[in-house]
Amino acid sequence: MNTKMGFRHKFAYSFFDFAAYKEFLVQGLGKAILYIFLVTLIFSTITNMNTINKFISETSDIQTTFTKTAPKFELKNGLFTIDSTEPIYYKSDGQTLIVDTTGKTNKSIVESYSDAIYIDSNELILKQNYKTVQVMKFSDIPEFNVTNKTIQKMLYLSKIIIPVILLILDPIISFILNLISVFLILGPISLSISSFMNVKLNYSKVCILSFYSMTMPLLLQALLDISGIFLPEFSIMFYLITLIYCGLAIRKLKNTDKSNLNIMN
Repeated sequence: MNTKMGFRHKFAYSFFDFAAYKEFLVQGLGKAILYIFLVTLIFSTITNMNTINKFISETSDIQTTFTKTAPKFELKNGLFTIDSTEPIYYKSDGQTLIVDTTGKTNKSIVESYSDAIYIDSNELILKQNYKTVQVMKFSDIPEFNVTNKTIQKMLYLSKIIIPVILLILDPIISFILNLISVFLILGPISLSISSFMNVKLNYSKVCILSFYSMTMPLLLQALLDISGIFLPEFSIMFYLITLIYCGLAIRKLKNTDKSNLNIMN
């Protein structure tokens, strides 16, 4: 295969056409890194859009519920006040929120709860697994001013900031992790595989093969993320699938004409 391949051809051929891996080697390490960057960017964007849609939907539901049901409150000058003549109890997913500025309860009430948040006029207590993990005294933050409008604004801004962070940072982090995986793990193992199969490939060549071999596991990872399926063993499967593809590509190289490949360089 002596034709120049664009991204779409590389993407398609990386799944099933191991003869194309010879051309991948010819194009060099730089184009392999560019390829995996584009693949990572595309898959990260697709999975993040799914995550973002869920986040925006859930945040909008919280906004609606908060606007309709939350009593007026204010944290100002180190003192918390709320427009309620009775203690407020709210339970969700095993977590209990107790808010009382009337003095009808005290912080000892959280002792009977495994996971709870207790708020009175002077402090916030966070409890997890029957242990107090954090106490925040409002007098320590007298300059902090929070009202219903503050929370509403924070929820609104979160629907803008979180998606932007995901769309920018997640592809970059994923790309860096993919580079680390290839250069520190997949490359050395693939080099051992090529040596075992009596195919003389240098380190940069096996790294090129590893980048293109990652296409299938990256696709599977994206599909799992979109469907919401979590497999704790998938990281092992990820490396195994990549190494299988590398092995198949190396076997194909072994059986092809290497005259134009410059494998040793």
